Amino acid sequence: MNWKDTPDQYGFISRFNHWFAAVIVIAMIILGLYFTSLPKGDARSYWAGWHVNLGGLFFIYLLFRVFWRAFTRSPKAFEQPQPFKFLSKLVHIIILTSIAIMALSGPMLLFSNGYDLNVFGWFTIPSPIATENHDLHELVEEVHVITGTVLWVTLIIHVLASVKHLITNKGAVMHRIFKSYPKQ
Repeated sequence: MNWKDTPDQYGFISRFNHWFAAVIVIAMIILGLYFTSLPKGDARSYWAGWHVNLGGLFFIYLLFRVFWRAFTRSPKAFEQPQPFKFLSKLVHIIILTSIAIMALSGPMLLFSNGYDLNVFGWFTIPSPIATENHDLHELVEEVHVITGTVLWVTLIIHVLASVKHLITNKGAVMHRIFKSYPKQ
């Protein structure tokens, strides 16, 4: 088992990071969209709490995932026309940048409201901001919402591109991220 990436294949760490982060990010998007659609009250607070707690729990992991990809040499680009190579790289950069912004802006929403980040009562990340800062909170909230929208739209593009590769390349690209997927 290759732990690290090779010129032709993603290693175990990259494959694990991809799929585990995908589950986390999708769950966070679903929770975020769900709780913000609810009227203010107990149900909204309950689901917002889950969103915050899961975000706090996976904060360090998601940042690790972004930095692993940024500083690890990926397999060589799959042969395709230059515009598609560019778009592929751009989509991946947007996804990773969005994850990093979401992972940083989420806790800042609490901190700018004067709260510490308490994760399931297991540990607390103290707020680096001494008091509530309404203007900062409004700015960070706007960044979080816009980045969340960019992230889920870009993820849809990523999935559609994967389906395109599955159909047109007979799974050659998919073999890189699914080690067990048959290489054609």
